[in-house]
Amino acid sequence: MENQDVLDSRLIEKFEAHRDFTRVFLDAFVLINVEQKVLKFNSAFCQIIELRSIDVRRINFLKEMLTTKVPGSEKSAFDQILESSVPTRIDEVPAVNVTKNKELTLIISSYPYCEQDGKMLGACLLMRDVTAETNLQSKYKDKSIQSITDPLTGLYTRRYFEEQIDKEFERCKTNNTLPKLAVIMFDLDKFKTVNDTYGHQAGDFVLAETARILKTQSRRSDVLGRYGGEELLVLIFETTEKGAAIAAEKFRQAIQTNEYVFNGTRIPVTTSVGVTLIRTLEDSKEGAVKRADECLYHAKENGRNIVFVDFGTGQMTAQNYLASIPES
Repeated sequence: MENQDVLDSRLIEKFEAHRDFTRVFLDAFVLINVEQKVLKFNSAFCQIIELRSIDVRRINFLKEMLTTKVPGSEKSAFDQILESSVPTRIDEVPAVNVTKNKELTLIISSYPYCEQDGKMLGACLLMRDVTAETNLQSKYKDKSIQSITDPLTGLYTRRYFEEQIDKEFERCKTNNTLPKLAVIMFDLDKFKTVNDTYGHQAGDFVLAETARILKTQSRRSDVLGRYGGEELLVLIFETTEKGAAIAAEKFRQAIQTNEYVFNGTRIPVTTSVGVTLIRTLEDSKEGAVKRADECLYHAKENGRNIVFVDFGTGQMTAQNYLASIPES
């Protein structure tokens, strides 16, 4: 087996062919062998790891200066790169400056150097520190999410909810298809009594817990929103009258059977539900929400903890509607 110093000499010799390019690099570069020993580097690399060149040479090994990981993999980004015989790029690599215990986000690309028989000698790594940009994007992303979500329940706001209906209308018009969009409206029964009896913090808990239940019972494509107060809404795309009625009943039952326990006290919670379906391009979000709201009112007037539907032939309970459908 050849001496590592001999292999490193051959690696440096191969690297020298590209030496002129490295002199004009704005990004950091570092030449490492298969053991991650640092053989060549530039001042930009020193800036990333915040070390003097004399300290880089003293530490000697890249993994002792910088650690990396790839989400979903047990191997580090450096390990993966050194296993690849082709140029590789990995974006948004979580990294840690070991000597400063500082988290970074890097873009890392590599150019491998191999023997004629394919044996890996090492690689020249290019690194770009995008920590500041990533943090800024995350900040704006967080603000964007905050602007369309209700802080208490984590559900979408009324405005966002209505925008999704408009987008579905536009999509159907563009594709010349008919919408099949269910609008399901929930109103927690005797919610004022919950606040008066157990306190407003308990009321907030009930709303947040109900939102959690709706999330666990819904599909990823469903849009869940807080319409105001204790009114919650769910949009279900590409569904039928039967599918909407079944989903609404499933939501209602999940809320009824859930154990709402706040500060050791069990709070009984039920909900009244109104359901309708947008089936034509002549319909409107205002008309659909009004129909769902009127069904909700009938549910309240008929004992609460019940689902009423209106699919164009008048209002009826979801149970009666489902019972009237012929079995296929």
